[in-house]
Amino acid sequence: MDLGEQGILLPAPLRVFDCSANEVISFKFVRSEKDLENDEIDFAPEFTHQIFGENERIFGYKDLGIDIYCLSSSLNFYLNIEFAEKINPKKYQQFKADDIVQALNEWLPSSTTTNLDQFLSKLKTEQEYGTFGEQILTYDLKGEKSTSYLIHRVNENFCDDQKFLEWYTRLETFLVFFIDAASRIDKEDRNWIIYLLYQKYQNENSQTCYAPIGYITVYLYYAYPDKKRPRISQVLILPPYQRKGHGRRLLTAIYNDLRKDSRVQDITAEDPSDEFVALRDLVSLELCHKYLPDLFSKEPMLKTPRLTKEMVEKAQNVCKLTRQETRRVHEICFLQAINKSDDEQMKRFRLLVKQRLFEPLQFDKRRRLQLADPALEALATDPEKRKKYLATQYEYVIEHYQNIIRAFDKYQDRI
Repeated sequence: MDLGEQGILLPAPLRVFDCSANEVISFKFVRSEKDLENDEIDFAPEFTHQIFGENERIFGYKDLGIDIYCLSSSLNFYLNIEFAEKINPKKYQQFKADDIVQALNEWLPSSTTTNLDQFLSKLKTEQEYGTFGEQILTYDLKGEKSTSYLIHRVNENFCDDQKFLEWYTRLETFLVFFIDAASRIDKEDRNWIIYLLYQKYQNENSQTCYAPIGYITVYLYYAYPDKKRPRISQVLILPPYQRKGHGRRLLTAIYNDLRKDSRVQDITAEDPSDEFVALRDLVSLELCHKYLPDLFSKEPMLKTPRLTKEMVEKAQNVCKLTRQETRRVHEICFLQAINKSDDEQMKRFRLLVKQRLFEPLQFDKRRRLQLADPALEALATDPEKRKKYLATQYEYVIEHYQNIIRAFDKYQDRI
């Protein structure tokens, strides 16, 4: 069924003019002219609803194709829109073509060109774009001989660096296409810290270049009486570089950087996605194993299977984990430690998880406080619904934890 932006069923003759924005937009990072002919490096957006509406569709063009090319280092953009036919408003008076350029202009940089020769002419100056900020980590990936990776921190004073602001604004273009409900940060607010992940590579002229392949923004909130509480806001690893461990490296570097600051209370996250929750669980697990083995390794976990005050305090002071995150790490460590074939040990784990899951459903009879979510309140007062809910959530949790443990073991094997 083909629906227009307003949810109107389109007449059959008009359906050829309707298409999914996510399917017709194609991105490409360009490092040489040869890349223009390499379809293997193309990638599609995940989201376009902030540009083309909730249905993420474009109307008015037959066989539409939208190419968005980007130079890897300078982040200069090229836009090309092609179509076989544009709808004739005189023939179909009710319908007119969407203004694609106007819709994209809100996010594409003002310097975006539609002249391919002008775009390619900028390739010769790509090596002039170095890195921004202070380097906090370098690493290599096994099997990649000609590239290496650098993580840089851009502190609050970036507000005064006009060259960086212009470059970073171009980098923010990708937000709307790969983060749901994305928004740019307020670049005049000095509480922002930006962590940039670069790939260092040699171009076809054997010149060293640096391409940003991901970044994380962190906002420094105040915590009473004299602490800071960093909140992770935006997390983006660009699609060509995903599923290679870069997100884990970047988030770990941020925790290691911030945990050195005695003024940091703990690190939180803003509206975390399921993917980020999984990444944070993995990083938190690795931090606790590395810096607090006396509390989170197998022997102490079997000896003291409950979450202790010492665990919470040390995880916060040393690893900058919140109490909620420490509790999740404790459950993962307990699952790591026990014998999965031992019914009694698995029962203890199950009760541990369900106790945490049940707490938000509890009703304070003494104070007569109602739960904010009516759906949760129904679960709190209906034993059968609650039992079914907890069983379903437990299965989700154990599957999630098993995935985290597999990822943990995989990365330990690489060390």
